[in-house]
Amino acid sequence: MFLIAAIVCIGGSVWTPEKVVAANTNEAYVCPPCGCGLDDKTYDKPGYCPGCNMALMVKGSTPVPSTSQRPLKKVAILIFDNVQIIDYTGPYEIFGAAGFQVFTVATNTSPITTNMGMKVTPHYTLEDAPGADVLLIPGGGIFATQQDPRVIKWIQERSKQAEIVMSVCNGALILAKTGLLDGLSATTTAGLIDGLTAISPKIKVVRDQRYVDNGKIITTAGLSSGIDGAIYVVSKLFGKGRAQLVALGEEYEWKSESKYARANLADRHITRVLGRVYALPVPEGTTAELLSTEGTAQNWEMQWQVTGKPKPAELLTLLDEKMTGGQWVKDKNYGDDNRIWKFTDQEDQTWIAKADASETLSNVITVKLRVARAGSISTAPAPASENGTDKLVIRDAWIQEMPPAKRITAAHLIIENSTGKENALIGVRTSVAGAVELHRAEMDNGMMRMRKLDRIAVPVGKTDLTGELHIMLIDLKAPLKEGDQVPLTFEFQSGVNKTVNVPVRKRQSE
Repeated sequence: MFLIAAIVCIGGSVWTPEKVVAANTNEAYVCPPCGCGLDDKTYDKPGYCPGCNMALMVKGSTPVPSTSQRPLKKVAILIFDNVQIIDYTGPYEIFGAAGFQVFTVATNTSPITTNMGMKVTPHYTLEDAPGADVLLIPGGGIFATQQDPRVIKWIQERSKQAEIVMSVCNGALILAKTGLLDGLSATTTAGLIDGLTAISPKIKVVRDQRYVDNGKIITTAGLSSGIDGAIYVVSKLFGKGRAQLVALGEEYEWKSESKYARANLADRHITRVLGRVYALPVPEGTTAELLSTEGTAQNWEMQWQVTGKPKPAELLTLLDEKMTGGQWVKDKNYGDDNRIWKFTDQEDQTWIAKADASETLSNVITVKLRVARAGSISTAPAPASENGTDKLVIRDAWIQEMPPAKRITAAHLIIENSTGKENALIGVRTSVAGAVELHRAEMDNGMMRMRKLDRIAVPVGKTDLTGELHIMLIDLKAPLKEGDQVPLTFEFQSGVNKTVNVPVRKRQSE
């Protein structure tokens, strides 16, 4: 047990317990009302709150403030119609868990409607809101708020008294409108990051940080980045240890030095061309399904399956028109099933994109598009080696050809795990079947039966899925013939997804 300090300071609040009471089975003990979430929990002996580490007090007694007592830190969160839910609720949760007094502010106290339909009643109006140590500006549908002179003036005035002013997502565009970002570095959500300098050329845009600290003014990237930013504010005001405890309590993996920033990923120059949902251009009468999209800041790979009656050359021609229209320059034409382009960004970094298309099933084409910094295009297919993708290998995979009347078949393969850690296969996806299930063949009262599994353990080494353990493709949408290539996406417990084109063939005995 820790020694009981004379004065305990947590979350900016200081209490001197009224007395230190010896253990008494007739008395209950509680945490002082600090907002840590455990204020209602009772204990049968004195000690420390496991949530905030404050000394417990006798239930029913009143904490006696010391002469140096300071009020809890206050956080004012601006909300408005069409506000993004996670932009303000994520930080609200973090600040509340850290013991801050958190309240919402709007132009009036009528319920506002978030961008996803949640109804919220603000605590205060702009006029009657109390002062705050932290002022938080979230994003969402910001246009009306950004143009409201009352809001702009309120932020400008309240920021003078605040210790920290923080924006989340495109809330940075509201903050930019106030002039508070002039001459500072700032970030925002990836798709709107260029809009910062459109509002003020004096802003230095940062693409490769999850949050940017200018001292008093902090901006964060999109959506969930606000959670990281809020934890960072806790560390800034009360120390890294406190911030880490809050993150642990929220079961959130906070990395104070994280460099993950959506605006810096290698697909950013492709989303300018194909949009945020990677809409592959296809001929009329055909459809494209995105099978996978993954990578790092250095390289990226996307894969689609196009159904109908497309031709590889036709698909690549349409993609070429999109790419060149987006300022990519065709480098070489390797034939009907390949294309290569180059692009030089604002930082004079050259990127290379390579696309290929191949027929995998009758009337089905698989299109791959890889993008990488110049000099590394050959390694572009290997996405995010840091998460173990290149150390999980699918080999010797094949799918059994079945008679046309059969709507079910099996996939057989071997998984090699060289990550050094046990993993598990938790699912498989494909567009050629209505369902894909993991199965084990078992004897039951002399009968061989198939049992559906939720997961298949993948220990270090080889896992054989060619017999007792296997994968069933159920409700086939079309017959599979020998020579077809079926894209299967394997989902692992570690978060790794791998898409492999698996050939269809007959059993050797046939």
